[in-house]
Amino acid sequence: PSLIILCTWYGGATPRRVSKYTTGYRQCYPGAAILLINTCFRDFTVRSLHSIDPNLAPARELITRVLQANPDATILLHLFSNGGCNTITQLARSMTTTKSADFRSALKLMIFDCCPGDSSFQRLYGAAAVALPTTQPGRAVGTAFLYPTARIAHAMQTVGLMRSIDDYRVDLNDPRFFGTEARRLYLYSLTDDMIPWVDVEGHMNDARQKGYSVMGVSFEDSRHCGLVMGNELRYWNAIQRAWEDPEMDVSGRSKL
Repeated sequence: PSLIILCTWYGGATPRRVSKYTTGYRQCYPGAAILLINTCFRDFTVRSLHSIDPNLAPARELITRVLQANPDATILLHLFSNGGCNTITQLARSMTTTKSADFRSALKLMIFDCCPGDSSFQRLYGAAAVALPTTQPGRAVGTAFLYPTARIAHAMQTVGLMRSIDDYRVDLNDPRFFGTEARRLYLYSLTDDMIPWVDVEGHMNDARQKGYSVMGVSFEDSRHCGLVMGNELRYWNAIQRAWEDPEMDVSGRSKL
């Protein structure tokens, strides 16, 4: 790939944990540029598309520069959890207005890491709670603030005043935003208590029915957004295989 885009999750995406992925990609593809886009709870719950759009301008500009400098440039996109889904759908929507760069044609592989989930309150609150302090009284104070905030955000999503994960699930399989050429690799845990495997496999099956080339790789015992820590070799082998094999399409769960 010419460019690797990483859209991280909110809550537990510490610099130390994110470095596992940037280091791994540098080892696999030393010639690729890496664009790291972080997200936060406010981006996912209270900020409108219009308010977030200016924050994505540096990412759009970098992508545009890469594609203009090399007409044959290719993009590998790696998104984590629902936070990453939120970020990339907004970025992809905004890229459709950039006439000087064809993001959709350059995109060759989308990696769904522990995502997408659903729009339930439990998933929304659970993901945000990961970022709470682990010690008291900070955790108690944070919980007292977070719970009503998450309730309000979820209610607004339910009545359609804010975009929800259900909207992102649709966008991620929409060729208007991600084209038709990109292959899809779904990496997920069968014991993930934040985003269940049934949600991931449901989206994977939808993508296959729409004609996308799809591969799913399940991990037996790994925590949410921690697959690489559970089996690093298998994790990176799956990614390299997905990038190098344009004919990939594995039905069901693959053990590689």
